[in-house]
Amino acid sequence: MSQTTTMTELEQLLALENIRNTKARYCRYIDTKAWDELGDVFAPDAVADFSTEGNPIPVLTGRDTIVQVFRDLVDPAVTVHHVHSAEVEFVSATEAKVISPMEDWVTFPEGNENKSFHGFGHYHETFVKIDGQWRIQHTSLKRLRLDLFE
Repeated sequence: MSQTTTMTELEQLLALENIRNTKARYCRYIDTKAWDELGDVFAPDAVADFSTEGNPIPVLTGRDTIVQVFRDLVDPAVTVHHVHSAEVEFVSATEAKVISPMEDWVTFPEGNENKSFHGFGHYHETFVKIDGQWRIQHTSLKRLRLDLFE
């Protein structure tokens, strides 16, 4: 945690827990197909960049677009997302830069045009505090490894 903001240590700890919980809900909502709830973790004008080789998701702009693309693409798949201990740097009392190690399994049903995969990497994100809640403003995924399956 960064000490460069005007936030107290207690405020930073509370914000850190809120950020962790937001990311945990992101993973759970995708894996349980809770599409209506998924939008709650994003800022209204959020941007998501998951455009890596072998991944069919383009750069997405806007909370509603992000949720709709996840719904359309991932709904038929069985997914498991794990996010591990995050590095958090508070830029201000309402903005944080976050890097989280991740692992995901995405298994599409037989006959689906998309390939199943098991991936590893890091989320690079900006979280912003809106109406007392920390939400994802920008997320990108930098993969270290992506194993594709037929």
